[in-house]
Amino acid sequence: MGKFWRSHRALRILSYIVLAFLLLVCVLPYLIPLGETQTKISPDDLISEHGRFLDIDGVRIYVEEQNPESAQATIVFIHGFGGSTFSWRHNVPFFASQGYRVVSLDMKGFGLSYKDFASDYSHPAQARLLAEVLATLGVDQAYFVGHSMGTSVMLHFAHLYPERVLGLISVDGAVNLDEGATYPSTLLNFGPFRRAGEVFLTRYVTKERVGQILKSACYHQDIVTAEVVDGYYNRLVIGQWAQSLLAMTRDMSKNSITFPLEDITFPTLILWGENDTWVKRTDIDKWKDEIPSAEFHAIPEAGHLLMEENPELFNNMVLAFIESHENNILGT
Repeated sequence: MGKFWRSHRALRILSYIVLAFLLLVCVLPYLIPLGETQTKISPDDLISEHGRFLDIDGVRIYVEEQNPESAQATIVFIHGFGGSTFSWRHNVPFFASQGYRVVSLDMKGFGLSYKDFASDYSHPAQARLLAEVLATLGVDQAYFVGHSMGTSVMLHFAHLYPERVLGLISVDGAVNLDEGATYPSTLLNFGPFRRAGEVFLTRYVTKERVGQILKSACYHQDIVTAEVVDGYYNRLVIGQWAQSLLAMTRDMSKNSITFPLEDITFPTLILWGENDTWVKRTDIDKWKDEIPSAEFHAIPEAGHLLMEENPELFNNMVLAFIESHENNILGT
């Protein structure tokens, strides 16, 4: 009888411990206040003279467009994770000055565009959103320039809408071919875990931290000026930004390239900074040779932000690539 009561008491103590743990997990995240949740700059002050918002199925997407009436080809710029139209500030004006119609946008969840937790932030979903944006702008075909994560979105777009692609330019492309990857991030659908994620992000993502992250992405760290840090930070910390970043983490498992890259037959230029510590050469080698038409260049003394670190070289290489293929189309 005494053994029974000892076991019963141990079970009761264990149930109290489990209950206390559950209460801790479920309640504690809500007791910790959030950190910095919004930039002090008004989003209206960040809108370019070429910028405007489009309503895409109830989702507000920020786009910048130059030379909309141009008879020349259209070039579409797709930023990377944490980026925005600001990432192309040294590139878009150059191509516009060459007479091209140029479109850049803040993908859903980034920059000035719509941010929430409920949306699908997977790369296929972003590619479909991009297709709707271009349809709204009346862009039937274009050359696409994708940086880092933008390369993955661009490849999904090329797979889904091959008839709308003239050519592809990848910049330090972050591409995941691991179809079987699993992520515990679905736990973020549980409210207390999501709240804990918000607490972490709003306390971790400070302006100083953004500056440190940008410097870690560069070979020439002197380009990361206070103005550049402000440009990235002010466009990141807007709206429900922490919620959207958590949702992107939740949807990571749907980003893998599951279609054969050898089916991509468009003219393709792959640029990679030799000093990129974020996307290494071994990462690029996993997919670059799968695209039969791909032309690859490793750029010395450049990191992950190649188009910002050496914009003149980048612009000229991309221009030469596009012009050579435009001349082939025209038969000159």
